[in-house]
Amino acid sequence: MPSLDGAALRAAGLEPVVDDRLAHATILVEIGELYDAEVEVTEVLSRRPDDVAALDLIAKIKHLRGELSEAIAYWGQVHARCPSKETAQLTLNSLLRTAQESVMGGSAEFFSLGPTHLWRKPAAYLELEEAFRLFVARQPDDARARCDRVTARYRGKDPDMFRLAVLAKAWIAELTGEAANARIVLEDLGRERGFESDPDRLSALARLYEREGTPDLLEKALNIWAFFERSGPQVSVLGHLAALNRRLGRRREADRWEAAFLELFRRRMHRPTFAEAVRIAARRYVPLYKLASARLAASPLPARPGPREEAIAAALRGDARSAIRLLSGGKDALDLRYRGDLAVLSGETGKAVRLYIESLEADPRSPRVIGWLLGEEPSGLHRSIEAYFARADRGREAVELLEAEVRETSLRPSLWRQLAALYRIVGRPADAERATRRALDLEEAARRRRGPVGRVLAAAVYHFGGKARGLVHEIWAARRPAPAGRGGYLDEVLGNLTPEMTQAVRNTFAAVREYAQAKWPHVTSDFHDFTYSFKVTKDDEPSGGLSAGLPTALAFLSVVLDRPVPQDVASTGALVADAHDVLVVRAIGEAEHKVRGACNRNLRQVILPEGNRPDLEGSALVPRAVCDEIVRYAVDFDGAAKLVFGEDVFVD
Repeated sequence: MPSLDGAALRAAGLEPVVDDRLAHATILVEIGELYDAEVEVTEVLSRRPDDVAALDLIAKIKHLRGELSEAIAYWGQVHARCPSKETAQLTLNSLLRTAQESVMGGSAEFFSLGPTHLWRKPAAYLELEEAFRLFVARQPDDARARCDRVTARYRGKDPDMFRLAVLAKAWIAELTGEAANARIVLEDLGRERGFESDPDRLSALARLYEREGTPDLLEKALNIWAFFERSGPQVSVLGHLAALNRRLGRRREADRWEAAFLELFRRRMHRPTFAEAVRIAARRYVPLYKLASARLAASPLPARPGPREEAIAAALRGDARSAIRLLSGGKDALDLRYRGDLAVLSGETGKAVRLYIESLEADPRSPRVIGWLLGEEPSGLHRSIEAYFARADRGREAVELLEAEVRETSLRPSLWRQLAALYRIVGRPADAERATRRALDLEEAARRRRGPVGRVLAAAVYHFGGKARGLVHEIWAARRPAPAGRGGYLDEVLGNLTPEMTQAVRNTFAAVREYAQAKWPHVTSDFHDFTYSFKVTKDDEPSGGLSAGLPTALAFLSVVLDRPVPQDVASTGALVADAHDVLVVRAIGEAEHKVRGACNRNLRQVILPEGNRPDLEGSALVPRAVCDEIVRYAVDFDGAAKLVFGEDVFVD
């Protein structure tokens, strides 16, 4: 169907449906029903292809499934539709990154990284890139002189290039530790006509004021962020307001901004609130036995909720008696399904079967109810369920419904199991056998992924035209038998890695080999009877840097100890071998973005070096409550191993 704008949707009465679909998808993501969530979001995008929230949510779904190339593609669309006010800073970030890769032997091309408008004046931009190359080569005076040349050339002729060159000079001063000089450059720029309220200048100034940290400068920074906040709420702006008020001793104001910061952060991470879950569940069926385990942010119900909303809220609070009372008279299909859910929660399976069948009599198109009846009932209840689906009309309708579900989400083994059971009931044994084989194959694949030895989640960063975004990707280590005593080495390093990271992986393997043999001599006695391999799955840009040291070491240790790594935990950190049995975890860059990536993937925990703790305390990108909930810190590899494998990992 053709794309409709908001006015047209409202006129057609479609917008509330679309909005409910998106909210419903968010809840489905929270309870782990990713395939159903994707169907909902895809429907929203078919009607509103430029819906940023929907694009971001489907990127999150792909991220959760580990489909990184697709997630990154959707994030790119979001990035293109949400241009930052701080365009100059994004350009400078791209220039610096390109300069770093050029000096350090990377292969990235600037024009593939930066905003498209850079093609307009390539000579000027390349001259600024040269300034950053001089900075990276530790020639800061020459770098600033190059910026001055560009500034002089474009003063009064090209305000955009003039501004960019001044900002570049200030940033280079800041990066070299000359905060006071950087501040003077930016304050002088503010005296030029047209640059008084420039977002790039103001945000850079606020950052410098915060760094210097005197009360009067903190007050100036606070005023800048308050100015930005008046144009609309932004996660980082609210974070800065919370952190600055706390530093200035204004606890009440800090708490107020922190609460707003947390609420907006959760929304940007697509985490539903209690009230949202209740509202959507009252309109669209969400099994209570799944919703009850969801991590929902506390929020009050609206005034005068309906009986169904009250019942769902009571059930989620653990008050089953009130929920049953509120739903007792309901004969609507949705009420009957929730009454069935309450019976499941209380262990009354027979009652649940009766209520679910009754709900299907009222509305037969419910894949979840059909699936429960076909896939989860005890064999003793099979007859009543079989009797329902044996009816030609009901059986045919259920088959059509589940086959449509399979076409949409063909990788769900439970769905194939349900379809196999239904085929047997309606007299299609060959189709039942085929569906069973498909289910077995998918279940085996799922088992391999659930708790595999050597598979570790690494918190990393992806860059869009100068803007960083956190993501989580997989690192794999494995081993295979070698002739006795002739192994013990790393023979393969696979994936899109820089030469520096490839060497770092080999160094990490050697360090873990020595470490493990010192800590667990009895376990590692056969170490040299195997050869080892390593693979990274993030292929869209070369993996580099030192932050993958910790997850790489954990992957190798998982293989050596033959212990699986929890798949709801990510890690990041540089690894340094102080001794053969002492591996130190050192701080890394962009820690806040990496924590945001872990939040986006709904992980239970992310392990960071202890040295990154100051980066997260008072962060403007991640709320304190979120850090307290999921971030754990490690000083050394011993501590990280205990967090991942349990305290007993060092017990013989």
